[in-house]
Amino acid sequence: MIGKKVLEDRPVTSAEAKVILEEAVKKSKEPNYEQKTTLEHLTKLAKMSREEAGKKVEELMKSNAKIKPEIAVKLVDLLPEDEDDVRAIFAKERFALTREEIEGILKLIR
Repeated sequence: MIGKKVLEDRPVTSAEAKVILEEAVKKSKEPNYEQKTTLEHLTKLAKMSREEAGKKVEELMKSNAKIKPEIAVKLVDLLPEDEDDVRAIFAKERFALTREEIEGILKLIR
C-alpha cells in the first residue's frame, strides 16, 4: 500500500496508548469529547512512562514463555501486588503458574 499507513494489530500498554492519543490530539485542531475523556482516563491509569512499560512487557515475556503479549500488557497496566492478583490475571489461561513463576513475575513488576 503506497501512501497509506499500515496499522499494527498488537496490544499496547496504557502508557503507550496515552502517547498515541496525545499525538493524535496534537494533530487535530480540536479534540472531541471521547478523545478528551479517554486521555484523562489514561493519564490517571498510566503509572509509568511508555519506555518503562515497554521494557517491563519485554522482560516479562522473556522471563516466562507462558506469558503472551496480551497478558504481559495486563500485568504492566494493573501492576499486581500479590499472588492472588497474578492468579486472577491468568485465570482464563489453560495452565496454572507455579508459586516460583508468580514470585518471579511479582519481582519483575516491582
